[in-house]
Amino acid sequence: MVDRRSLAIGVFAVVVAMSGVTTWGQAPAAPAPAGGGQGPGGPGRGAPGGRGGGFGRGATAFTPAPGAKDLKSVLYNWTWHMGMLRSGAESELIKTLDYNAAGGTIQVDGQPCTLTKYRLQINYQIPGSRTQFECTRANGQKYSNVETMSGDYAWDEDIPGAELVAGKGKATPRPAALEERRIRLWASPQGAPKAAIAGAAGLPTAESFGQNPATLLDRQAAAGAKATTTLTWQGEKAVVTFPIPGVAGAVATATLDSGYLPERVVVKSGTNTTEFVYTDFQDFNNPLFKIEALYPSTMVERRNGTVVRTVNAKVTEIGQVYVIMPVPDSVRKAAGK
Repeated sequence: MVDRRSLAIGVFAVVVAMSGVTTWGQAPAAPAPAGGGQGPGGPGRGAPGGRGGGFGRGATAFTPAPGAKDLKSVLYNWTWHMGMLRSGAESELIKTLDYNAAGGTIQVDGQPCTLTKYRLQINYQIPGSRTQFECTRANGQKYSNVETMSGDYAWDEDIPGAELVAGKGKATPRPAALEERRIRLWASPQGAPKAAIAGAAGLPTAESFGQNPATLLDRQAAAGAKATTTLTWQGEKAVVTFPIPGVAGAVATATLDSGYLPERVVVKSGTNTTEFVYTDFQDFNNPLFKIEALYPSTMVERRNGTVVRTVNAKVTEIGQVYVIMPVPDSVRKAAGK
């Protein structure tokens, strides 16, 4: 059996040796945390296919009982099977995501547009996202956009980082798109468990980040925190309901499969229902830096029953990559701030 601690150290050494230059908006990833190989419920337990799971079983703060059906155990198992728990304390430490798709479609002006490029960057701790895509309409016309959101601002860019350097690019405020982009962030495969844990702890997502979810929930319960995340069961599938951070009245319902991976997340906000369907989770990180953090092969987004986005994973960078979305001055001024 391969020792994952030695493997992680060896891979990191290779990555460091090969990495001399960083690209815009991304720094070299941190090494995978060291640790043993036993997951909650028994040795080698992980997501389907032998992948997934946390590291560092030597000093764990919590191990769910086999078949446990309480909320704390489900949230722990969810993040553990996704590979989001790292370090000896098994804290939830996935801060950022850099995702590239191999293809798919996106709705533009009510019509499907075939993707030729799709790059998604997310910062979960300082909530923001940047989705850069290029696609071809049915009539052959090319279309491109950069959908960006950071904090209380949403805007489009003609190039990534538009207007951050004077005279480079154009940023167009899109305040009406803020809630839609927040929903997409907090219903995403990694965003949903983060939002669910924050709701269970009665804390903002930024304050619930970086802790063992079980330890966090025990501490918050002892302090009398009010949980807004709930749990029900459909047979062997856990169904977790939680509020979408920053979107008043928006409620998400995540259905987990028997391996605690999210099959779908349905968000109801006002008169709109948005459904996100996730299939075939794998480690899509670069072959030189697999860290057993999973992401779905395919993501499908439907709004009120109509497919508006389908993307197929190509490669991810999951860990502590450098991802930021600075707000251009023109966007702040347009919002009167």
